[in-house]
Amino acid sequence: MTDEGPGQWVPKTAFVMPLLPAELKVDPLLAGLLHCVAFLELSEDEAVDPDWAVEAMEHVAAYLQRLPPAQLKLVDDQLTRIGKYARKQGAPDEFVEFVDDFLENYGEGGDDAE
Repeated sequence: MTDEGPGQWVPKTAFVMPLLPAELKVDPLLAGLLHCVAFLELSEDEAVDPDWAVEAMEHVAAYLQRLPPAQLKLVDDQLTRIGKYARKQGAPDEFVEFVDDFLENYGEGGDDAE
């Protein structure tokens, strides 16, 4: 991939996930959430203050942990599709790992922050 821009994996200090194609059938709310959390987690410290990023991600986790099991299963299925797509597109390893571990880190694990 030599062209830079939307739809391409472009290395930079602020991590910006390319748009996911509609054919993946990913809920737009989940796609938007992934974009935001990937930005917070995968951007370098000079682009995003790590302390503020962690606080925001803890709040995301608290909300996701409220999802009922059936909805978590739907999210997990979509994350699996995203992970396969990311690997096929040559996404950075840290993003593939982020997708693979998303529910463990944000939706299922940790203490309920309520």
